[in-house]
Amino acid sequence: MTTDDPRPVVLKDSALKREQKKQGSTRQPDNQLIKCSVKKFVDFTCRSGDLEGFGAAGPTAAEGQKAHKILQSRKSDGEKSEVKVECTIHALARKLKLSGRIDLLKADSTAVRVSEIKSCYAPPHKLPQGKVAVHWAQLKVYGYCVLKELQDKPDNTFSSVTLQLVWYNLIADEVTIDEQVFKFDELQSFIKNAAIKYIEWIDLIDKQFSHTVDTAKQLEFPFGEFRKGQRDMAAAVYLGARDGFHVMCEAPTGIGKTISALFPAIKAIGSGDIERVIYLTAKNSGRKSASDCIEKITGSGLKLSAITITSKKSSCHCSNGTCERNATDGTCPLTIGFFDRLPQARLELIRSGVITPDAIDNAAHEFALCPFELTQQLLPWVQVVICDYNYVFDPLVRFSELTENTQKQLLLVDEAHNLPDRARSMYSASLDRREIKKAISDLDKKSLYTRQLQSLVRAIDRWSKENTQIETESAHQRPPKTISRAIKKCMQIINNGTINNDTEAPLQMTESISEVGKAILRYAIIEELYGDHHRCITATQAHKKYKNTTVSLQCLNATNHLEKTYRQYRASVNFSATLRPQSFYLTSLGLPEDTRLLTIKSPFDPGQQCTLICDWVDTRYKSRAHSVNSIVEIIASVYFAKSGNYQVYFPSYAYMETVLSAFKNAHPSVIAISQERGSTEEQRQEFLLNFQQANGVLAFSIMGGVFGEGVDYTGNQLIGSIIVGTGLASINLTQQLIESDFKDNGRNGFDYASRYPGFTRVQQTAGRVIRSETDRGVVILVDQRFGQRFYQELFPPHWQTSLCSNLEAMEANLVNFWTR
Repeated sequence: MTTDDPRPVVLKDSALKREQKKQGSTRQPDNQLIKCSVKKFVDFTCRSGDLEGFGAAGPTAAEGQKAHKILQSRKSDGEKSEVKVECTIHALARKLKLSGRIDLLKADSTAVRVSEIKSCYAPPHKLPQGKVAVHWAQLKVYGYCVLKELQDKPDNTFSSVTLQLVWYNLIADEVTIDEQVFKFDELQSFIKNAAIKYIEWIDLIDKQFSHTVDTAKQLEFPFGEFRKGQRDMAAAVYLGARDGFHVMCEAPTGIGKTISALFPAIKAIGSGDIERVIYLTAKNSGRKSASDCIEKITGSGLKLSAITITSKKSSCHCSNGTCERNATDGTCPLTIGFFDRLPQARLELIRSGVITPDAIDNAAHEFALCPFELTQQLLPWVQVVICDYNYVFDPLVRFSELTENTQKQLLLVDEAHNLPDRARSMYSASLDRREIKKAISDLDKKSLYTRQLQSLVRAIDRWSKENTQIETESAHQRPPKTISRAIKKCMQIINNGTINNDTEAPLQMTESISEVGKAILRYAIIEELYGDHHRCITATQAHKKYKNTTVSLQCLNATNHLEKTYRQYRASVNFSATLRPQSFYLTSLGLPEDTRLLTIKSPFDPGQQCTLICDWVDTRYKSRAHSVNSIVEIIASVYFAKSGNYQVYFPSYAYMETVLSAFKNAHPSVIAISQERGSTEEQRQEFLLNFQQANGVLAFSIMGGVFGEGVDYTGNQLIGSIIVGTGLASINLTQQLIESDFKDNGRNGFDYASRYPGFTRVQQTAGRVIRSETDRGVVILVDQRFGQRFYQELFPPHWQTSLCSNLEAMEANLVNFWTR
């Protein structure tokens, strides 16, 4: 079928079930076996008590492995390590098969002993009791598995087992053993009750999933007809999910990419090829678009469980003023007894189907639960997750539920052109001396944490003095060891849980203490991941009263990390209106070499957009002062040629403010608005409201900013964009290092680091004008470089550009377009 076939289409179930048979579905019919790891089983059924607060990161996986190796090397004669065990429990007409590995097992003629090794920074009695209870639950299941196997042997004489929780303190190099003896009947009763709770929950989830599959099979395209190009994109998404390959799709603005991605993805759930869709967005506008799309699809009869994740800061009740932390120790009351109140809230939300941020907020109020943590607890049980990039790609904040067992998951990456820059920031870290000093002022002067933060400040000062001058930057191949040692000591204190003082007095958690703790944690993790594509950048700046230093572990290229993430998933689809050239984005996104490429033509008549190049203006940095009057003339000519709303985009605030001031002096009667530095969400909404309520708005904005992409100016809300400059990033040390990194890897450094990303900003900005079949508008490209062959070859086919050598030629083209 062609892309302009007007008939409504239902993507049929795949006749090819070979992949499903090969891998085996994790969903089983009600009368079949349920499989689960011991750890996940006890986490779900036995977790109680409080959420862990500040300092809960604990030892890293590498440190945990180190502890296991140390203690397993000390095992006694006859004791075995890493013993695989499993058991099957029959309950509620189902079978639950649990499996895991015992750290240490000793079973001889005299006794049976099962030991579980846990690493820690703090003495065991200081650890959260809810966490310790889960460890004991895990041990009980292991003990039951061992005794159950022995019970089946004719010569069995054991009716009890000794369980040991072995703590290894990484800081003190001390071992603490908690030991209890349990009878078989006790363990059997414990595991039976937990199994019933788990099976009841899985029954509910399986029934919901079955409804999703049945209704997804019958689902029809909710808009009746596909737009031109939508069918091609939908087919690529569906086939990628079915056959397990990656797709990169460039689809023009206005085609309806969100529904073209989500509709076939849900059809793939119905055909059994995948079980979950993760829809990643870069901005709030993209998240809302996906949420609206899910609402539209479910309104067509689809039964679906879906959730939209908002940021922790925006959802936190302590941040928005609806909750108040404890005045003594800063503890949030919504974290106290969290796991005791969770089950009822989780049940009600899962039964509701589509879980919106408002639904999460309401449940958080009703059950007194932290909304962000409540969201995380729902992730394993929903079929569609809409969230920001960082919850999959960021090594610190990504959710394990979205990055484990991913072979039945489809990753949809919206506005994928944003991901390379975002990924670089995710794999970077920074320490700010001024922020650390602010945190110190909020702490007890005698506390151990204060002393360690002061040591960290001194380490930063020594490093800065050795390597930078006032208001200069320097780059180094490796991070400074003195700072690394100070960071490690700070981490030990944070994880020890007593950061206020040596007498363990409660800590008043302020925002500055929390933010510095997060910065230290990120620095420590990124240093572990530090590689050839990182540089340590030290910057010192002089202020009126003081000198400040920042030390950054800057990622120059994150493609190797992106590639590792993509490999985990069954399939992925990266899509955007601006993925030119394909070779650049294939490399920058870290996509596999066999990624399928798809370019979709614009569904709109090229005659709807007039694209003019004003090549008599030089907007390069050294010529900007001389370009102001020419740009003011261009803006005025475009604005007065046709009444309507226009936006003018600039590469920087300074340039924008200079031209805005000159324009207001020349045309005081025109009401011009501008994008504010560091604007709030309310200010942004107010800015956009101008386009809906007025005609004749002239808005000055930043290219690549919040008003340059991801915004739908439908109908006559915007009839023209004037784009000043080619979108090149500012020249600084980091940008130069990124360019050198590309060059060292055989790429054209200037093109890959500056010109290609710059043109993406230009193309995104231009894409705000034509959003539907009835829109008409102008795109004015102001810079002599747009006439160069390099840019001409990047222009999309539907840009029918005209080169204007002077103001009169531009005005003549505008008159011709608007009167045509």
